[in-house]
Amino acid sequence: MSENEINLFIERNLTNFSVNSTGWNELIRKLLYEFALAGWNMEHRVFGKEKFGELRCYTYSEDEILNNKLKNIKDKYSKLSVKTCEICGEEGKMRTIGSWQTTLCLNHFLEQQPVIEIDDKQNVKRSNEVVLNIQNIVKAEVEYDLKSLWLYTHPEEGFYFSWQEPNYYLLLRSVPLSFFPEESRNEISAVFQDLRNCEICGYKAVHQKNCLRCHHEPWNDSGYFIQDYGEKSKYIKECQMDIFIDEDDYEKYFKHDRSFEKTPGHQILFTSEELSEYEKLLF
Repeated sequence: MSENEINLFIERNLTNFSVNSTGWNELIRKLLYEFALAGWNMEHRVFGKEKFGELRCYTYSEDEILNNKLKNIKDKYSKLSVKTCEICGEEGKMRTIGSWQTTLCLNHFLEQQPVIEIDDKQNVKRSNEVVLNIQNIVKAEVEYDLKSLWLYTHPEEGFYFSWQEPNYYLLLRSVPLSFFPEESRNEISAVFQDLRNCEICGYKAVHQKNCLRCHHEPWNDSGYFIQDYGEKSKYIKECQMDIFIDEDDYEKYFKHDRSFEKTPGHQILFTSEELSEYEKLLF
C-alpha cells in the first residue's frame, strides 16, 4: 500500500466519526493510520463516536489476530482522548457540564460553564446574557436542601439555577423572601444569618456541618477526625492543600464567586515543602 492510499483512506473515514468538534481529528487520523498498517482492509469503512467524553471506535474482523491488533490501537487512542480537548486538541481532562461528560482543556471548560452575575439594575445574567430581572419575579422555589432554585417571571415560565454555579448563593440571598413559599422562608433566612468562618478556605460560609464555599466539613473532635488526622491543624492543612492543587479546576471556576465574605486574617497553614510532599503522594 502506498502513503497516498493510506491518506485517502484516512480522509474518507474521518467524517465517519461522530464527535463534538475537531479537537480529536489528529487522534482519529493516527488511529486510522495504524489500522492501515495493522492490515485493516482499506475498502471497508471505519466508524466511531464520542461517548461519555471518550473516543470510541467500532470495528470487527473475522481475523482474530487482526482483531487483537485493532483492539490495542482502539484502547490506546481511547485513553489518549480523555486527555485531549475535544474542541482544540490541547491537553484536557474529563469534565462534567450539566449532566454531560466531556473532555476539555481549562479554557474551553470555563467558556462552557455558566457564571451567574447580578448587576446594579438587578438583572440576573449568565455568560453576560440577561436571563431575568429580579423585579420581574412572581414566584420562587427551592429544592434539594436549597441547592436548586427556580425563579419564575410568569406562572409557567421558570429559570433554573444550581449551587454548582458561581454566585448561586448571592442570587439566593438577593431574591426577596416574600417570593418563596412560606415554609421555605425560615430555612433560607437561617442560612445567611448563621454563617460562620471557615478555617479551611477563609470564607464566612459555614452553615451547619458544611462550608458552602469549599464544601469541606469543619473540624470537630469526633472519632473520625481524631482517627484519620490526629489533630486539627493536620486536617486543615490537608484540606487547604487540596484546594491549592485544585485538581478539578473548581477554584479556577469559582474565582468569580461573590456569595461569601472573605475572613480577615485567614491563615494558610501548609508550607511549600509540605505541599511538595503531599503532591508526591497524590500523583
